[in-house]
Amino acid sequence: MALDTMQDAIDVEPVVSCARFNFSAGNSVQPKTNFCAQCTAHKFALCAKLSGNDLAAFGAGSVHKKIEAGQMLFSECDDASYLYTVVEGEVRLSRMLDDGRRQITGFKSEGDFVGLSADGKYAADAEAINDVTVCQFSVSGLNHSLEEYTAVQSRLMEMMQEEVVNLQNQMLLLGRKTPIEKMANFIAERVKRNVEHGRIASDANTVEISLPMSRTDIADFLGLTIETVSRTFTKLRKLGVIELKTSQNIIVSDLSELQFLADGDV
Repeated sequence: MALDTMQDAIDVEPVVSCARFNFSAGNSVQPKTNFCAQCTAHKFALCAKLSGNDLAAFGAGSVHKKIEAGQMLFSECDDASYLYTVVEGEVRLSRMLDDGRRQITGFKSEGDFVGLSADGKYAADAEAINDVTVCQFSVSGLNHSLEEYTAVQSRLMEMMQEEVVNLQNQMLLLGRKTPIEKMANFIAERVKRNVEHGRIASDANTVEISLPMSRTDIADFLGLTIETVSRTFTKLRKLGVIELKTSQNIIVSDLSELQFLADGDV
C-alpha cells in the first residue's frame, strides 16, 4: 500500500492555504555505521517490527541528521519531500494564525514519526526544541518500503491511529478542561510517555520528568496564557502534587493525585 493511499485513509491535518517562504533543515548528515542495530528509538519507531536483514535494508534508505536547538526541520507549506523519525531530542509542531497567534499542535520525541501530509505540503512548522537527531526518509523511498515490508505498513497505520486519538484528546482538552486539568493532563501524559519508554517504573508514585519546552510553548499547546501556566504550576506545587526542581525539571510528588486532577476529579 503506497503512502499517499494510507494518508487518504486518515485525515491527519486539514488542508491549509500556503503562502509562506521556505526554511531548510540542517545539513549535518551522520554516517550510518550500522546505526539501526543500536538505535534507542527503534522499538518505538516506524521500523519497530523489523529486525535483522530487513531492518538493515530498511535503514539503508534513510539519512541521519542532527538539528540544532531552534533550527527548523521543515516549515508549514514546504513541499513534503521527506518524512522523519525523531531519534533523540524534542521537536515542536506549530501553526501560525494570520494575526500572529501561535498554536502548538504537538511535541514529538524519541520514536515519533513526523512529516505526514495530505496534499504534498507540510501542515505545520517543525522546530527543534533542543539538539535533535532525526532519521530522514524520502517519500518515494518510504513508498518503496511500504510495498516491500507489510510490517512497516502495519506499524505506520498503528502510529496514524494513535495520532488521531491524540488529536481527539487534544480537542477535548482545549475545549472543555479547566487550566488545572489541562496542566495536570499535560504532565501526566509526559509521565506516561516516560513509563512507556522504560525511563520510569510503572508502579512509581513519585517521579522526576524533564520539560524541555518553555512556559510559552506549554501555554500555546494548552490554549492558556503564560501567566495562567505560571499560576497553575504554583497551585499544583501548593497542593503538594509537584515540586519545581528547575525551570525544566519537575518532581511529581503524587502521581495518583495528579491523575485525579487530570481527569477532573477535584
